[in-house]
Amino acid sequence: MRSFQRILAGALSAALVLGLSTGAWAARDEDITIGIYSTTDMHGKCYDVNPITGKEVTNSLLKIPTAMAQEKKSVDHTLLLDNGDIIQGTPIISYNITMEQGADNPMAICLRYCGYDAATLGNHEFNFSMDVQQRYMDILADATDTYPGTPVELLVANYINVESQQSQLKPYTTRTYAVGDREFKVGILGFENVNVPNWDPSSHYEGADFVHADNTQRTYAFEWNNYWKKVLKEEEKCDFVIVLAHSGEGDGAYGAGEETFGEVTGDFSAENQVYHLVENTTGIDLVVAGHNHVAGVSTHPNAEGREVTVVNGGTSTLTKTVLTVKADGSFTVGQSENLSLTEYENDPGLKAIMEPYYERTVPFVEQEIGTLSGEWDDVTDLFHVESDTMNLVHEAQLWATGADVSLASPVANKDFAIGQLLRENDSAPISLKDCYSFYKYDNNTLYMIEATGQQLKDWLEKCVQDYTVEADGTITGGGFGTDELYGISYDVYLGNEVGRRVQNMIYQGKPVTAEQKFKVAVNSYRLSANAAGDAYGWYDITGITVGAPQVLWDASVSPEFGSSGGSVTLIIAEYIKALTAQGKDITPPQARSHWTLSARTSAEALAPVSRSAFISTLYKTAGFPATPADPAVAVFADYDGSVDGAMQWAVTQGIVLGNGAGDVMPDEPITREQALVMLLRYDQARKQGPVGAWAVGVPYTDAANTSTWAADALMWNVKQGYLAPDAAGNFAPQAPLTTAAMETAMAVVVPMIPAK
Repeated sequence: MRSFQRILAGALSAALVLGLSTGAWAARDEDITIGIYSTTDMHGKCYDVNPITGKEVTNSLLKIPTAMAQEKKSVDHTLLLDNGDIIQGTPIISYNITMEQGADNPMAICLRYCGYDAATLGNHEFNFSMDVQQRYMDILADATDTYPGTPVELLVANYINVESQQSQLKPYTTRTYAVGDREFKVGILGFENVNVPNWDPSSHYEGADFVHADNTQRTYAFEWNNYWKKVLKEEEKCDFVIVLAHSGEGDGAYGAGEETFGEVTGDFSAENQVYHLVENTTGIDLVVAGHNHVAGVSTHPNAEGREVTVVNGGTSTLTKTVLTVKADGSFTVGQSENLSLTEYENDPGLKAIMEPYYERTVPFVEQEIGTLSGEWDDVTDLFHVESDTMNLVHEAQLWATGADVSLASPVANKDFAIGQLLRENDSAPISLKDCYSFYKYDNNTLYMIEATGQQLKDWLEKCVQDYTVEADGTITGGGFGTDELYGISYDVYLGNEVGRRVQNMIYQGKPVTAEQKFKVAVNSYRLSANAAGDAYGWYDITGITVGAPQVLWDASVSPEFGSSGGSVTLIIAEYIKALTAQGKDITPPQARSHWTLSARTSAEALAPVSRSAFISTLYKTAGFPATPADPAVAVFADYDGSVDGAMQWAVTQGIVLGNGAGDVMPDEPITREQALVMLLRYDQARKQGPVGAWAVGVPYTDAANTSTWAADALMWNVKQGYLAPDAAGNFAPQAPLTTAAMETAMAVVVPMIPAK
């Protein structure tokens, strides 16, 4: 007997209250009201406590039964719908899928218990194997008493079998209501996001696509106009049509370009095309949008100019739209609204059913898997600065695959760095839940492919197009399509023309050649790209997809990691466990490569920096700290520091001492070791310099070339990471400091005056 039976008796009473008939309702002479309610993007929120943070989850599905019990009092009939992206997103559902293979899927049970009438699939349902998807669908459809609640109809009209060109799942359903002496028929159609092939491997939707073959533009409007309008409006004779569309609204009125459908006013977005659907169709009365996590209600004109309501629960609310049907069959759509789930109490019956899932997850994520120690950097700007946090991710990917190099995009929590876990202690335990902090998407799985040097360079060139150089010279941008390469050193000069921004690619001390082949660790979101869906441009550049011969290894079916689905997050945890088993603490990786990002052209970035320019830049980075009213500023034979605020400050703080012969040589290029000496003195001036027995080994192969007076500064650089050696391990202490190297160092410098 399943564990559900122990608490089923108490839960069923609430479920039966919410249960809905699918047949015609008893005839009534007066008008009727139909309350249409929807959620979207609930992403695994089946409990009221987050196992990772221990914090309360105030907008979970536990609130839906309470909300619906209240809403049933104000309308004659209800329709409760879900718009997808539900079986991914929290450690609870992750544990169920990766460790229990999706058996007794908690989100399916929530939908049943809450009394949902129908649901569609979101793109995240296709993060998982078809077996996992089928278990979810089977629970929704189960007509026995195995699970609490009532069956939920799953609707996806555009999940198309490539060979037969038929929908692989039920495309729509209808509900019929008696009003006066006639029947009023409501149709509900489901649309999945057409961009699933951009994000998930084809093995997760084998033999299928998300539009019909003749829908080359991949629009919902085409699907409705050519396939479903006739069925729902002419054959089924629906009086009112609801479309569940797992897609965002879009950025305004787009139009398809035909005269009958209005003028094109923007670029079409296949991913977010709800407004495009509305304005290029007729016959649709209400659209449930989602995917973009933006709660709200809007209206948009259809092809005839009639305003159509669009609702979006945005992962946190229950949308409400009241349809009033008159005895003559006419209807009005009332003002829609978003009901905040935080305003309702948890349903105790559903919480009792979900509690065992939570209790199984907590010890799994809280299990200590290692000990963190060492001098971790505090870099949180992971897209723009090389970091210990990303280097650990790359090291785990290389460990698991045995690859030469690793590609990954930063997917850590915002403003997170691994060093924060130490909380200023010498050591701290690290657990699986900490791994979620620096790799939060456990639905990413790991692969190893073969790629050429040219393909890697071309892909990096595509990635760096995500960056923007602002008017003040700062660099913004970066996202899930912006990978960083580890194992090959390289420099990025955003001032160069497109196609020549990635320079100086070095592997094991030698320049990378175009035809050189590398084994590359990469996640599933890259390999899911194909000719049908290529949002980031990976397939266009490499031609490598999940079924390509260049795929050498797949973690999800490997003996080592298949049991956990090949999840990158869980592989990182296994890497930490392996180091722990060897008796090692988890310390900052000794980087196998280095990369830099500059807003300048390569010529500008490689230009030497003068001593005065370096001092001025350090002064600016420090926050323009004040100097004493009457500073005792040395007057150098070759430079009067009294006329320069930066020089006054630097001399007063003991950062600049001159050459001992009365000269400061302001226009001379500053060497790398000279710059490090000034940075050491700067840290001492802000009372954050070395204390006690702090000496460390210097790993640079040419460390012997360092001047005696700069030896301490070079050791300090090892700890602080201001300047990096080249790919061969040479530091070149007496070489001129370049503009790019100075910018890299200043990104690490801690200001004396915090920014306001």
